[in-house]
Amino acid sequence: MNAQSLTFEQLLDSSVGGSGLSLDLKKAEMAISDLVVLVKFSELTSKDVLGDALSTFAHDARRTGRGLQTLGSKVGGAVDMILAVNEYAMAKLSSIPPSSSFISHSLVPFNSISSLEKIFLASFAESMSTLSTIIQRLILLAEVELSNLEKLEDHLSIIYEIVCREDSSISSAKAELLGEIWTWLGGNRRELKGHDAHLELLRGIGGYRKQALAHVASALQILRALSDDMEDMRERMMMPDLVGSQIPLEVQINSIQHGLQRLRDSKVLAKDKEEGAMRRVAIVEG
Repeated sequence: MNAQSLTFEQLLDSSVGGSGLSLDLKKAEMAISDLVVLVKFSELTSKDVLGDALSTFAHDARRTGRGLQTLGSKVGGAVDMILAVNEYAMAKLSSIPPSSSFISHSLVPFNSISSLEKIFLASFAESMSTLSTIIQRLILLAEVELSNLEKLEDHLSIIYEIVCREDSSISSAKAELLGEIWTWLGGNRRELKGHDAHLELLRGIGGYRKQALAHVASALQILRALSDDMEDMRERMMMPDLVGSQIPLEVQINSIQHGLQRLRDSKVLAKDKEEGAMRRVAIVEG
């Protein structure tokens, strides 16, 4: 249980960063939409091709931002589920009469399993099975997000090639390319001076993508490691010669209780961080 709680603490913490990145992508997507209008009414030879490429980028940026939000909310849902499953297992153990609780290991053979231990193992197996299913779904979601973020990089490459063919003097790195296009097409005109924030967003979108890519890749690595650890834990816990000898039942139960409390505390902390991030965004936009 401690392995579960520690890993989900990391995921909860990273999900806060994912929420912030999804907001950045959403704001950038709006700025790109305005950039598309600027391109469509320009004198560029390839304005239609460039406009379409930018529109596709904006669409995929919106989808990716939503995906990051979904991944973050699914992590929170997974924590709720594992809390519920483990609390249910604890409730089953607590319902056992004290008289049947622990059988002295001096009265039973070394490799035998008490009735309470059998109940614990059944509850543990149920918990692991449920959590494994949840983690596999999260892994699938994270892999989809990784693919979406890589597609954004492909779109930037296409846009970069179109712009370079249009004007070979464009020398900005791809990460700041959209901001360069904005300035190139009249972003310095007086009527666009009020859109300074657009320029910053467009310049930063390559950075947002890289941050989001690192965030999702990290989450995916954590999930895969947790999946492997859980499988190993389940195999060891299901071996009768280990149960009751190397891992006393009291220790296992205390571990679950401690892990549940850590998860509860982490969930509250992650919620506070997310609300703080939202307030900062509201202040900036206000």
